[in-house]
Amino acid sequence: MKGITREKTLEEFLRTSKKKSKTGIIQAQISSAAKEEYLFTWTGHPFTDAGLVALLLLSGKKRPEELTEEDIKNAIEFASELYSRKKWSSGYIHAMMLPNSGILMANPSMTKKRTPDTIKAKLFSLLSEPEDPNAPVCEICGRRHARPKPVYRSDFPLVGTGGVPNYFPSGKDGANICSHCLFLAQMMPLAAYRLSRVLVIHAYPYELMLEFHKEAIDDVKKTELASVARNFKRPENFLFEKLMDIGTKLEMGRLENASITLYYFVNNNQGQEIEPIYIPNPILRFVAFAARVDRKGWMNIVSMGWRKKPREEEFDEFKKRYPNNVYSKLLSGESILYYFIDPQNRRANSSWRLLSFYCSEVLGLDKEALEFIKGVADRIVETVEKLPDNKLSRRVRELEKAGKLYQFEGFFIRVEKDRQEFGIPEALMSFNDFARILTSYGEDLNVSWKTVKNLLLFRIYERLHDRLMKASEEAGESEEVEEEFEEGGEE
Repeated sequence: MKGITREKTLEEFLRTSKKKSKTGIIQAQISSAAKEEYLFTWTGHPFTDAGLVALLLLSGKKRPEELTEEDIKNAIEFASELYSRKKWSSGYIHAMMLPNSGILMANPSMTKKRTPDTIKAKLFSLLSEPEDPNAPVCEICGRRHARPKPVYRSDFPLVGTGGVPNYFPSGKDGANICSHCLFLAQMMPLAAYRLSRVLVIHAYPYELMLEFHKEAIDDVKKTELASVARNFKRPENFLFEKLMDIGTKLEMGRLENASITLYYFVNNNQGQEIEPIYIPNPILRFVAFAARVDRKGWMNIVSMGWRKKPREEEFDEFKKRYPNNVYSKLLSGESILYYFIDPQNRRANSSWRLLSFYCSEVLGLDKEALEFIKGVADRIVETVEKLPDNKLSRRVRELEKAGKLYQFEGFFIRVEKDRQEFGIPEALMSFNDFARILTSYGEDLNVSWKTVKNLLLFRIYERLHDRLMKASEEAGESEEVEEEFEEGGEE
């Protein structure tokens, strides 16, 4: 095919590179104008990019063009030694990722022939494999010609078993994949996380993948086993934990246009399944912001997402084992504003700064509108704090229990009467402001009157928590609030 430059074989690549190196450590010095000479590059495919991440992290490099011959040799030797072991071959590669792999000798029947040298030779042969100029272009990288021999799921995950030509757009009984992309797929097990399935975190900019998979490579180096992701049982829980770790180190600007998708899959003789989990960019920035400015507040919010709120010493166990409503709602685009307050303890779970960031960056609430609602809440506090404890608690309870719009309206009317009784000169709000709170936010699903209600409660709890808890204990109201929370009083 015209327009596709034949790439050098590994031997040619190494031989021409040696001429440029005085130390014998072979490096590919590639200009941007000769990009086709890079041995590897980012493809946008999660499996090959994960393999490239493994090469980079093992070599201590950040960009594909920095990889040298020595880096590739060392990575192959490291991988071959591990892959020859039963815990990797039968228990991981064959059972979860590349069943009956002939390249990695993962079939249990190959035990006697499976040695580091055999696997090493097969991996090197992929990089020196000549191209067929008449073959189709690789479906993954688009840089090289595909192998003449079709690629099946035993060598590349989730591409079918062969024998069903109409499964593939090319009409072949396998996928059109080049030997270099196939090589990278063999490196993927080193960088992947092993939960009940295999987890690959694909990120853009690609440098973020190094951040997310460094832990996997560190675990492999330390234990010589695949990383078990700190024993997390759920991929989304692990991802949010990683975001908190990485968020403390990253500048917010680096996440401005970032995207992350989890690929949670299994590829074995029983079946092929994959669950892609997309993380919206506003959620990335919100969690990273929480890690930097209010980690304790974030933990309080997450704690509200389990059916049973964990004690402090149980938090680590819960976050590793159980599904969480906060995580699921964030991923599905639903509001988590309700979780910023704790009705049982009449407490704000985070700082106003974190709440404000969530409302403006995730919910899309105008900052001016947010400040307006905050001002209304402060005038409510100015009024109700003059009430005796028992009446104060009862008045706030009216807002907490407002499940219908008319009940919400009634709360403002009663607070306005309180202001008149106390002789507070200014009205709680004008008629236009009143209409703005009740109707302007009524059509938007994310910014409804219930959103306003939760923002008001947040500010009231933030300023009057101690008095409200004291009044609640005296009135014996805590059991009623707990029952309401358990029934799911979310918006």
